[in-house]
Amino acid sequence: MKALCQQSVRAAKAGGEILLSYFGRVRDISRKKRAGLVTEADRKSEKKIISVIRSAFPDHSILAEESGNEEKGGPYKWIIDPLDGTTNYAHQIPIFCVSIALEKDGKVVLGTVWDPLRADLYTVIRGSGAFKNGQRLRVSKISNLKDSLMATGFAYQMGDMLKESIEILRNFMMVTQGQGIRRTGSAVWDLCHVAQGHFDAFWEKNLQSWDVAAGKLLVEEAGGKVTRYNGKPATIYDQEILASNGLLHPKMIEMIAKNMT
Repeated sequence: MKALCQQSVRAAKAGGEILLSYFGRVRDISRKKRAGLVTEADRKSEKKIISVIRSAFPDHSILAEESGNEEKGGPYKWIIDPLDGTTNYAHQIPIFCVSIALEKDGKVVLGTVWDPLRADLYTVIRGSGAFKNGQRLRVSKISNLKDSLMATGFAYQMGDMLKESIEILRNFMMVTQGQGIRRTGSAVWDLCHVAQGHFDAFWEKNLQSWDVAAGKLLVEEAGGKVTRYNGKPATIYDQEILASNGLLHPKMIEMIAKNMT
């Protein structure tokens, strides 16, 4: 597992170098069908990450945001988001990161998140804890919604979810009062900040596996809880996530249930 983690870190940092080289100088920006923006930096970062992983593990499967799924038939699958927070990145808002996770037999066993602007490295191995720059992470101990600081996000294609999402947001804004809600534009970044206790909770719908794979494990290994909106166990393929320090979870599930369509 150590060699797998080391290669994941190398790949994430290599992708991050490309993101830094293009930051503020991106010219090729386009919109994906039923999704957000994509830039030349996304594509080149992903290509570099895959090449680093392939050099060490040529028989592993890879699922990457821009290039799709390449199955090799073995137990290992790398799940790659070369740039989480592309819209931020395209507008020079300094909240974005590289996210890499590894599945073994369908279960995420490690994750790496690299925030290149801040040189912050988040690493996690199942059963061994979550870390930022080598320091162990722990979720917050806030137990009251009114004292909590939460984060959320909204899908690019809201459709029928719009009313539900607005009502859930409204109710949480009312109950958190002076603390409130943040929307940073990067699900992985938000989950990292739940894991380190900066945010007390995060929720969002219509997410993809690469948006949450590493972050979900980080929160869990930092002592938090991650489920679907209804409290049932979550996988990275459910397209919705409710992550918290665990103490807030029951009340959040109760409040969300009142607004589910």
